[in-house]
Amino acid sequence: MDQFAELLEFIKTYGAPVVLLWAVLETDLVFLVVGALSHSGYLNPYSCFPAAIAGALLHDTIVFWLARNRADWVRARKAYQNLAPSLEKFAKKTGPWQISLCRPLYGTRYPTIIYWGLQSLSYPRFYAAVNAGLLPWAAFLATIGYKLSHYIYDFDDWLAEAKNYIFGAVVFAIILYILKRKLSRKTVPVAVPDKSVTSTPPTENIS
Repeated sequence: MDQFAELLEFIKTYGAPVVLLWAVLETDLVFLVVGALSHSGYLNPYSCFPAAIAGALLHDTIVFWLARNRADWVRARKAYQNLAPSLEKFAKKTGPWQISLCRPLYGTRYPTIIYWGLQSLSYPRFYAAVNAGLLPWAAFLATIGYKLSHYIYDFDDWLAEAKNYIFGAVVFAIILYILKRKLSRKTVPVAVPDKSVTSTPPTENIS
């Protein structure tokens, strides 16, 4: 695909700044991509991997800072009130290292960082806990990406072949939906007599 080749060329040209910005916005997939493109020669791992680490750290710092400085607003949210009991229970067992332990567990990192931000955890302890989880997790994801880099090109070829079928399926689904709407409008409901109301035949008075 021409678009795919252009994307790879763009990443190769700008390298670390693109990876840094990506990691500020998203902190998992970026490491897979860095590993895969480093193996393919599109990225320099010695500059891009640290850039991804820095971006992910900045991402978590922003979440932590917002929780520390908007504590009243966060505590008033119903979503946090529902999660707080389970977070507190886990925090009593692990302490701030809860931040590092939750890194691989999808959906738990943000609530945990917010929780410790609300506890006014110091920044040195926060960075120690974050890096203890971030560095090994990032290395693991980058290694997976490095080992599976050849699948990027296989996926690109598959997508180039499948895009016409996907477009056709979407058009077909739209046509079926339109036909269904039109047929439902033309259907006239038939009145069904109420069987619960039965007429009683007149009885003859036999004297």
